[in-house]
Amino acid sequence: MRERSWSAVPVVTEPPTGGPGGDGRRFFEVPESGWHTLVAWAVAPGHLVRCLDLRPPEPVRVVRERRGERTFHVEERTRGDRSAVDGAIHDHLTCARVPSQPCGYRWFIALPEGVDDADRFFGLFGTASREAAREADPRRERDAMIAVADSLYGPPA
Repeated sequence: MRERSWSAVPVVTEPPTGGPGGDGRRFFEVPESGWHTLVAWAVAPGHLVRCLDLRPPEPVRVVRERRGERTFHVEERTRGDRSAVDGAIHDHLTCARVPSQPCGYRWFIALPEGVDDADRFFGLFGTASREAAREADPRRERDAMIAVADSLYGPPA
């Protein structure tokens, strides 16, 4: 079985977005959520790259509800916001018995042949994931995602 390890994922100097990389593969960025990160783990290092996240933090949209009325405003992202996102990802991975993902990187998945965009790609994982989630067993969700990844990229080397 191919080894799955965050540290085995190559580090690139620039985000591989916008078109084919040097090897002809097209990449898309992994959203910051535990579920999406678990998909990245299932895909394995041969189909992932990462780069340092040097972007300024994006603002946070805050929604407040008072007396049935919603208001929206934008605030700068705080260290606590960053910690909450990282903590939620860590908790999801821990429940699935997957090691924590290193912080400070942007992660990118290579689209498999026959899949044109990230929405379609994640949709393929959604069905398997929902069935495992009904049983409330994150390890089964992980195993189902690995099976989908192996069907998309071929058997492990």
